[in-house]
Amino acid sequence: TFDVEFFVNETRKSRGEVLELMSGTGRVSIPLLEAGVRLTCVDLSAQSNAILREKLRQKGLQAEVYDMDICDLDLGKKFDMIIIPFHSFAHITSPEDRRKALERIHRHLSPGGIFICTLGNPMLRKQAINGQMRLIRTYPLDDGGNLLLWTLEDFSPEDAQVVEALQFYEEYDANGVLRSKRFIELRFRLSGKEEFEELVKAAGFKVKAFYGDYACADFNEESSPFMIWILEHAG
Repeated sequence: TFDVEFFVNETRKSRGEVLELMSGTGRVSIPLLEAGVRLTCVDLSAQSNAILREKLRQKGLQAEVYDMDICDLDLGKKFDMIIIPFHSFAHITSPEDRRKALERIHRHLSPGGIFICTLGNPMLRKQAINGQMRLIRTYPLDDGGNLLLWTLEDFSPEDAQVVEALQFYEEYDANGVLRSKRFIELRFRLSGKEEFEELVKAAGFKVKAFYGDYACADFNEESSPFMIWILEHAG
């Protein structure tokens, strides 16, 4: 998918073990392992981790997988590189939890090690948040059916930087008949460049590189879809 090649290229630069946080069911983890990256995975969801472990078993891949909240991260070892793909850090919405998570990440990174954190560009994301249902993407299925992903997003009444969202998944067969429907609730925080940079510097990181997309283009607040932070343990 759109960011996997970027993470494969970046993690291959690491001479030691890589820690993937908020790894989910292995969308990025599996390609990294297949590329020869030595990887440890952490996610809060035991269900997601169970799916990842089964994928590893089926593919004959090896990785340690931990059920753990990154705000309480405690693995007793350090890593040369830590990554959080798919803008997942944004789902930590509490300022205190964000501070705790960054401090724990810094503690698990070797001196001079690299932390890669990706976020959406809040300037562009805000334009799509209007309290209206919209279709995000249609995914073709192997049997000729389709999976439709819809989202409904609005700003939290308690905090204008926090977005409350519902994601709906509709699965249709090859004849267009609805087979299943489910939804999940999400919350995420839109952090601007200055806010996040202040947070990471307070946690002991320095900015090594900062991109606006996965082709490593310079960040432009008005047009870049993402904020891709390459951060270094400041020692």
